[in-house]
Amino acid sequence: MIIEGRCLDEILRKLYGELSSSTDTFQASKGKGQDLLGSKILLKDPRARISATATRGRLISAIAEFCWYMSGSADLDFIRFYLPDYPPNGVTGSIEEAYGPRMIGTGEFGRYYNQIERAIERLREKPDTRRAVISILEPSDLEPEKIEAPCTTALQFIRRRDRLHMIAMMRSNDAFIGFTHDVFCFTMIQEFIARALGLQLGEYHHFATSLHLYEQDVQKVASYLDEGFQNPTFAMPKMPPGCQRVNLATFLKVEQSIRCGDITDAAQINLPEYWRDLALILLRHADTKMKRGTKAMMENFSNISDKFYSNFFIKKPTLVPDVGNAMVQDRLDLGDNDDAG
Repeated sequence: MIIEGRCLDEILRKLYGELSSSTDTFQASKGKGQDLLGSKILLKDPRARISATATRGRLISAIAEFCWYMSGSADLDFIRFYLPDYPPNGVTGSIEEAYGPRMIGTGEFGRYYNQIERAIERLREKPDTRRAVISILEPSDLEPEKIEAPCTTALQFIRRRDRLHMIAMMRSNDAFIGFTHDVFCFTMIQEFIARALGLQLGEYHHFATSLHLYEQDVQKVASYLDEGFQNPTFAMPKMPPGCQRVNLATFLKVEQSIRCGDITDAAQINLPEYWRDLALILLRHADTKMKRGTKAMMENFSNISDKFYSNFFIKKPTLVPDVGNAMVQDRLDLGDNDDAG
């Protein structure tokens, strides 16, 4: 089965509709569910990576998980600052199945290889290579004594017609909880690599052996479908032209300072506009979590440059009237006219 769309919400509506009627069922350690086997998801605009709805538009946690990956961290305290219930339940400290050390090679759990940098170099040295692959799942993850294992098998990047396409391969994928964050984080990495190579964004392909929905989330999916489409052209601003290594490294340091309480004021954030806006979103979360008051939170967030992000903090209706063809975008903007170099 192939499910495609120009934005995430278009895909989610089709995907949840198919899952709700699937007759393939399973019993897993996390509960009963139904799934689609061997499905392919095709997101035509990787920047349209986040839902515009009240129930699935989770911007803060998606940015946080991207930071967790790109910092190379495996520390649960890091991600639980933003997602308190991040699994596995009852576990503390660092977890071996975390993606960060596997991608970045920080040395934690004996992983020293920066696979993102290797993918960039392979594509730079041989533009038509099919070896720009980041391996996530390892043979040792499948040993019987391992309780948890990464759901992602590998990420691959391929260049065609001066566009960078990305393919994610999943052994297992929770369509309600994990899928939306996977799409966000992986397409952010896709855009980061495209900028490093001076390429335009291509498409995002997502393959899952078992793309599933747990019984406990069926009603939540129904609530999402009842919302309708809030904004069919909901694509994030473009990452700045040129290599973003330095800006990303600075942004990750700012994130750490926000999380640790060292940055409490927007004036302390010195970053290019794109990255500063992402930092201000995380600062808004910290202001709330650390109870600095509504006034301080609003004053800090008023410094946001791109009003796209303000949409996530406006109360949205949970039921949108049917407006016919609103789900179809009039124009697909993959950045044809921007300066990717």
